[in-house]
Amino acid sequence: MTQLRIGVVGVIAAFLVVSLSFPTPAAEKKKISGTNKYQGPPISRTSVSPGDDPKHELVLTVLRGTTTSPDPDWNENEIMIYGQADQVAGTGTDRGYFRRFHKNGDTTYGPVEGMHKATVNADGSWESISEGTWQFTGGTGKFKNIKGSGTFRGKATAQGASIDWEGEVEY
Repeated sequence: MTQLRIGVVGVIAAFLVVSLSFPTPAAEKKKISGTNKYQGPPISRTSVSPGDDPKHELVLTVLRGTTTSPDPDWNENEIMIYGQADQVAGTGTDRGYFRRFHKNGDTTYGPVEGMHKATVNADGSWESISEGTWQFTGGTGKFKNIKGSGTFRGKATAQGASIDWEGEVEY
């Protein structure tokens, strides 16, 4: 009986040594990129002036957009942006969060931050250029353990807005 136990313990120990000697597959790092397009008015926009300058406003905005990307995991997704801006005459800083709804039902999310600068053209039209960074802090399903970050650059006019983004992720 003792030899049987020693044999079983030896088999278990050998199994552990062999199984622990194989490296655990790491998540694959990959580059991703895409364009988010926002059409129409925001879902919600609230602004308030703190009273120090008539052109100073704090703005809370919720936007919905669609994404195109050469990568099928990121193509034809819906994205929600929940943002806040601190701006004077349309120029200032942005902070917020995004939530991306993937076609397979999974989600990814994380913070964004950046800056924007608005200009008014001679004809009275306007445009705002933005740039900043984004980061993944979590996800569901296939993207449960997602990690990564990147940059964005965008342009908004009265007709709509688009943001080009790129980064490196692993999941």
